[in-house]
Amino acid sequence: MSVRKNFTMPEHVAEDLEYLAKRLNKKQSQVIQDLIEEKMAKFEAEKRLSAARKLTGMFTGLLPEDVDIQRIKANGGR
Repeated sequence: MSVRKNFTMPEHVAEDLEYLAKRLNKKQSQVIQDLIEEKMAKFEAEKRLSAARKLTGMFTGLLPEDVDIQRIKANGGR
């Protein structure tokens, strides 16, 4: 589904949009859509990275110091 939007922008921005559309051989609306999707992907990646950073250190101390993954594997999970 498509939604129609009307935007007001400075003349130089409108000229830049026109230029980009011609250079990319796309409609102006497609250029805007691509740029919004690109920016949203960047924000989502930053959001996921921030969430991962919050997890850092959460599991510290969960296993005793003398236990490591290799030892667990060697003992069949015991």
